Amino acid sequence: MKTSSIKTIAFLLLFLSSFYFLKSQNLKEINTIQVEEGRFITAMNLSPDGTKIICGFRNGEIIAYDTTTGKKIYKLKRHLKDVKSISFDPKGKYFISAGQDKTVIVWSIATGKQLKSYTENGDEVWTAEFTPDGKYIVTAGTDQIISAWELVSKKRYRTFWGHNNRVYDLKITKDGKYIISVSADATIKKWDISKQLKIQSAKGHTNDIISVAISPNQQFFVTGAHDNTVKIWDINTFDEIATMRGHQWWINKVIISPDSKYIASCASDNTFRFWDVATHQNIKTLEVHDSPVLSIAFSSDGKHFVSCDESNIKYWEINFK
Repeated sequence: MKTSSIKTIAFLLLFLSSFYFLKSQNLKEINTIQVEEGRFITAMNLSPDGTKIICGFRNGEIIAYDTTTGKKIYKLKRHLKDVKSISFDPKGKYFISAGQDKTVIVWSIATGKQLKSYTENGDEVWTAEFTPDGKYIVTAGTDQIISAWELVSKKRYRTFWGHNNRVYDLKITKDGKYIISVSADATIKKWDISKQLKIQSAKGHTNDIISVAISPNQQFFVTGAHDNTVKIWDINTFDEIATMRGHQWWINKVIISPDSKYIASCASDNTFRFWDVATHQNIKTLEVHDSPVLSIAFSSDGKHFVSCDESNIKYWEINFK
């Protein structure tokens, strides 16, 4: 064998071993949960205490899994169609499920007991979030309306009109004053909750905007869309800070790490990616799912991460420095 060939092979081996070392240092797969045949995941989130992965399914079921063992903790059936989102209250006691059957349900995270239910008169509910004080729930969906509900009385407290197509996702600022929503009309809107008023709007992408996340430090927010891009925005001015390209198909979810340093995105190209907020660079891409990656979540301490496709959930130990 020629000396040049030996050097080339040695270089490749060194490169591959270095890549494996970096990969193992950043992300270590702890557990893979395969859901029962015939069930298809439509929503997923990681409980604030990190002990449960809660999934919603196409048949309306909700199942909580133990993060490390993968065993079922409880199974719930109340929705009649797809569960579109799972989110948690600020104190980590409750979770909300939003459904294609026009219902929103509040559950106990610990026991799975149903506590409250709300029925939209309009259409499918795609997203639901608690306000930071835990007094209200904000919902939105295919009827293009954003509604705020009093948790105890279940009365509608505020209604926000302005989107011209389905509202896919919304988030509420940490001070509880504002809602940021994204829609199939390719716009991002900011709403003043107390004044029931739209105060800012931006044409964010060239296609449906599917997901939004607000940074824990409240300085920026991130959007992901069906134009295959992830964008960073200034939360006060609504100016676009950066556009990140790399995904080859629709973005399904964007999230931000608890320290506000990293963005994670997942897409229908079967990958999830991590981006550095400061440099806007893609620092890691993983293709470990055999089908579109539908949802992702960071643990509250930033040490763990969850990804899922329709039938598999992967639980990771994460260590970005």
